[in-house]
Amino acid sequence: MTSTRSTTVSLALAGVLALVPLASATASAVPRPAAEAVPAATDRVVVKFHDGAVPEASRDAVYAGAAERTGDPGLVETSATADGAHVLRTGEMLAGAELEELTTALRQDPAVEYAEPDLLATTAAVPNDPSYSAVQWSLWDEPAGLGMPLAWDLATGAGQTIAVVDTGITPHPDLDANVLPGYDFVSTAQNGRDGDGWDADPTDMGDHPDAVLCPTSPMPPSATWHGTHTAGVAAADADNGQGVAGVAPDAGILPVRVVGACSQGYITDVAAGVTWASGAPVPGVPANPHPATVINLSLGVAGECPPVLQAAITGAVARGIPVVVAAGNQAVDAAQSAPANCAGVISVAATDVSGALASYSNFGSVTLAAPGGDPDAQILSTGNTGAQAPGAPAYTERNGTSMAAPAVAGAVALLRERSPELGVDGVRAALTGTARQAPGGCAPGCGAGIVDPVSALIEAQGGEPFSTRGGIGSLHRKIGASTGEPRSRELCALGGTPCFQEFVNGWIVWDAGTGARWVAFLPAQWWGIAG
Repeated sequence: MTSTRSTTVSLALAGVLALVPLASATASAVPRPAAEAVPAATDRVVVKFHDGAVPEASRDAVYAGAAERTGDPGLVETSATADGAHVLRTGEMLAGAELEELTTALRQDPAVEYAEPDLLATTAAVPNDPSYSAVQWSLWDEPAGLGMPLAWDLATGAGQTIAVVDTGITPHPDLDANVLPGYDFVSTAQNGRDGDGWDADPTDMGDHPDAVLCPTSPMPPSATWHGTHTAGVAAADADNGQGVAGVAPDAGILPVRVVGACSQGYITDVAAGVTWASGAPVPGVPANPHPATVINLSLGVAGECPPVLQAAITGAVARGIPVVVAAGNQAVDAAQSAPANCAGVISVAATDVSGALASYSNFGSVTLAAPGGDPDAQILSTGNTGAQAPGAPAYTERNGTSMAAPAVAGAVALLRERSPELGVDGVRAALTGTARQAPGGCAPGCGAGIVDPVSALIEAQGGEPFSTRGGIGSLHRKIGASTGEPRSRELCALGGTPCFQEFVNGWIVWDAGTGARWVAFLPAQWWGIAG
């Protein structure tokens, strides 16, 4: 069949095809406002009585007295602690003077030994990588971000393998601990720049233009080190005190090189790489000892899905391996670009720092979306300083659906760690069933919405990812007829305030100073993101 002849088909990396130039120099940090002192907030208090087993009626009388003095009619005893104290739920989230007033009122009763706030502990999963809190807005628990701290409390990708089918990889201290033995499927020596064809060394030799292969290429003269960057988005090591964090920081990275000079690679080579990554045999190639549990393809070619690529993807999916692909960066319907239009894939559009569809991103016929950045707030990840040959490890910024796809691949790795029984359809259902609408808007269509890893993890475990609580929950109980049902979980900024939750007809916003309020849309200044 002529459609499978490798000599007639080439492809270009999704990240390179962005309608805006991509930065490959040292990252310029997205500034984050200095954190202000925020009063500790909670919707629960703990009360211990002197005499131990105090009758329920006597306890209720104490609570009623405190409620009368503070004007809080919502005090409800919910549970007891191991040492005999009792947990009370307040009518709304309280902080500062209001919280102190309530605990003081409870302490004034002579039967009470102590009354203290049942404070909300922050997650222990926030990594110490210096760029996380300074630059990696796409991972923050904010409307435009992925909310990774809560997700990392549930899973980190341990035991999973993310195949990065791309330009290969270069050594990097934020990746090396996670990198598994990969393979090079660039079939021609000239395109591969390594003197041979397929081999066991997936090192990226540079995808910069070639005077013979692509003399009129619009690409910049320097290599992009694209595979190193996408690998870092998916699974850069976290909590190691350096650089960045990946979405699945404990997952293995399986580098599969299929793209070489001019950011091009043959479709047949890509298909072979997908097949090998999935654990299936490829003639003339040693068996893959580390089959992928998810495959990422941040690359694209215009037109219909080539049959040879479709066959490889279909085979991987049949073996239970989700295939995540970039939607493409031509600002057209993703149905016009492969592999986004291949059957069985999870195709990913890109959103920007405002939580809107990125201007360059393909749209419409996509599964969902994830942060891909924009020229003013790109995605920082692992890179290399080399111009036309591998140099020193570095951190670089890029934007594109190439950056959005590995974020979703990382989320799949988290799901497969937490719920290994999930098949491909189960993974897709967990991701799409909990995705949230793009707060900045996505009129052309972002599929199910922006992926929300923590909600997907909760859903996969049979939990309720969109429950309401605290001040937001209190207001929703009062005006639920106006807001409609929740469509996302509650998201809070790194400092713990403000918090946001999306409902059918708008958002409820809570902060420690003003409490909860309902808004039809989310003003940008509330997002805690500069730029």
